[in-house]
Amino acid sequence: MARILVHTGHSPRQLLREFREICGTLKEPSGLWKASQLTYLLDLPHIIAHWHANPQYIDSRGAPIPLPLRARGPSLCGLIERVLPGEDPEAVAHSLTKLQGVRRRGALYVPRGRYLIYPPASAQVHGFTALLGMLRTVERNVAGGRKSSPILERTAMNPRFPVRELPAFHRRLKATAQEILWTLDGEMRRRELAQRGGPRVRLGVGIYAFEEPVRRRKVAKHQRKRRGSP
Repeated sequence: MARILVHTGHSPRQLLREFREICGTLKEPSGLWKASQLTYLLDLPHIIAHWHANPQYIDSRGAPIPLPLRARGPSLCGLIERVLPGEDPEAVAHSLTKLQGVRRRGALYVPRGRYLIYPPASAQVHGFTALLGMLRTVERNVAGGRKSSPILERTAMNPRFPVRELPAFHRRLKATAQEILWTLDGEMRRRELAQRGGPRVRLGVGIYAFEEPVRRRKVAKHQRKRRGSP
């Protein structure tokens, strides 16, 4: 954030003073930040995505099959080991259950949906991850120069959107974004599986909306008097 602001003309000394002033009003957090939470929480939905798309884990109708925790054939631990090698599969299975990404059906596990919905505490960590990704993209595109080609950063904005239309628009946007992201996630998974060797990198695609605060127009004095008169 600091590098982006400085590259766009803000004084680092002034930023330092303002940041100290802001932090001086905040209380210490109840728990310490664990950097490992970023990648761990970000990678959990990848298991759900493979469960819904890998032919080994779906039935003839394309629905994810219930999985035992461990077995010689398809199992939840086997899926986790395939998608996230190096992680403790039983610990990951516990995290998926705790975050309500999967549920027990007797001795089997089934996903609750194609997406993982984070509880408030974990959602803050996930939101920070999304913010970090956006900042990296902006920094690369603003200060990358000729050494690195810019990556996708596009925005559609309307300066006069009706406030009463916001709920309907957000419902439409959410449905459209889910389909687009699922398609792109499938493309990333196909390329992930097609390439056996070589270096790997975490790639993400995000769609988000933002609103500026609603500004109430000031009513002229003569209009207020007219409204208040009998």
